[in-house]
Amino acid sequence: MSSRFSRISLLACFLAHVALAHAAEEEKSYSISGFGTLGVAHSNTRDVDIVRDLTQPYGVGYTRQTDFGLDSNLGLQINYRANENFDTALQFVSHRSSEGYQPQLTWAYGRYLPNDTVQLRAGRLGFDVYMLADSRNVAYSYQWVRPPIDFFGGLIISYFDGADLVISKPVGAGIVRAKFFTGLAREKTSTGNMDDYLSLNGSRLAGGYIEYQSQNWLYRAGYSELKFKNEFPPLQGLLDGFRSPALNALFPYAAGLGNALSMENKRFKYLSAGIAYDDGPLQAQLMVNRLSSESLLFPANRAAYLTLGYRIDHWTPYMTVSAARPENRKIPASLPTGVSPGIDMLVAGFNQSINNQFNHQTTLSLGVRYDLTEKSNLKLQFDQIQADELFLVRNNQPGWNGKARLFSLAFNFIF
Repeated sequence: MSSRFSRISLLACFLAHVALAHAAEEEKSYSISGFGTLGVAHSNTRDVDIVRDLTQPYGVGYTRQTDFGLDSNLGLQINYRANENFDTALQFVSHRSSEGYQPQLTWAYGRYLPNDTVQLRAGRLGFDVYMLADSRNVAYSYQWVRPPIDFFGGLIISYFDGADLVISKPVGAGIVRAKFFTGLAREKTSTGNMDDYLSLNGSRLAGGYIEYQSQNWLYRAGYSELKFKNEFPPLQGLLDGFRSPALNALFPYAAGLGNALSMENKRFKYLSAGIAYDDGPLQAQLMVNRLSSESLLFPANRAAYLTLGYRIDHWTPYMTVSAARPENRKIPASLPTGVSPGIDMLVAGFNQSINNQFNHQTTLSLGVRYDLTEKSNLKLQFDQIQADELFLVRNNQPGWNGKARLFSLAFNFIF
């Protein structure tokens, strides 16, 4: 009841701000804007669901071979400028996630700009751990139908409650920016099991990045840490087994194995670097990252993507290659087998839990963007996906060969 009440309260607050915005329209201190995507995706296989990211409990393929919800969304934003040094923003977004399609409050912050060098924000903020991460719901702003799944799909945070500080300085022909942030995550993400979710509520988040932007180039490197507050629900039974007094009487190190597998109070680390180039018709981006954790449940992996696009009048054909790979496929030694069926089951569960988190996927994407107006575009994209592991997919069926082809069409707009 309390969560429903909070959602109703947020919507009431939102409607109140809309009313105030219209009432104050003559003063020009309020502005209302928004964005959206109407998308359809078709998969050539019914043996697996391809998802946009891990926050989606299902995707396209197994659940529906032709799906209108994979990429479709709607966002609305209200900005209020009190004076030249202070402004505020509210943003609501509705899209497929662990919350269904209920509108989520993704931004709600106040910003203080004492001068041209410093910016300080506090409230609910976007998690821009990578280039484009903060705006990945605004499909109008980039050339793909969706950000490369192999790279962005593992992100389970889109916003947090806290504060950030940005410092900008002109250097040479460009600008250097340094950003630092800290706060608490609030979202929940699908575990891949029906009605089973990982709650990030209260998990500590901190990090920052430094970037250099010139006329045509953008260079960026960043590091962030997320400290999980809560346990991974599907893991609880296995952890209880490893921590049982009877088992530890036989194998005193069993509880240590369970603790190493646990996610509670463990750190998850994001390290990334990227380069973007935009000069006339040519656009290019290259990004690499490394994701690691203190838990055996999330083995370290690396991901990268390279995308090239070339504008020709209203058309921008593009190509993207993305991939994710585990750093090490070795599973730590567990308990000895053959002692008892119960212990054998624990060993199998231990090995399977880690195996399920290896990320090995490659995608080749070909597409074209057509700019209809200054505020709308149409995109057509083909994806050839090869998933050698099951980390970034849902509802895989026995006998699936790891291959999927997606055909996607999306109409994107801003207002």
